[in-house]
Amino acid sequence: LCPGPVLTPLLAKYLSDEEKRQRRLVHIPMGRFGTSEEMVNGALFLASDESSFMTGQSLLIDGGITAAYTTPE
Repeated sequence: LCPGPVLTPLLAKYLSDEEKRQRRLVHIPMGRFGTSEEMVNGALFLASDESSFMTGQSLLIDGGITAAYTTPE
């Protein structure tokens, strides 16, 4: 798995300041942080029969950062 920023207790503590939070969110095309549950769902998919024909892949679960990292003008 290649996770983007996930709103864990550690990240929430770091981003408790709204200015810091907004500076990070502006770079995420989906406009929000990921959740632990979303990362677990990706892992469960990879461990399931539904991914039985997948080999050697990186599963990006990053809210679009990799595809479209944005910087405000």
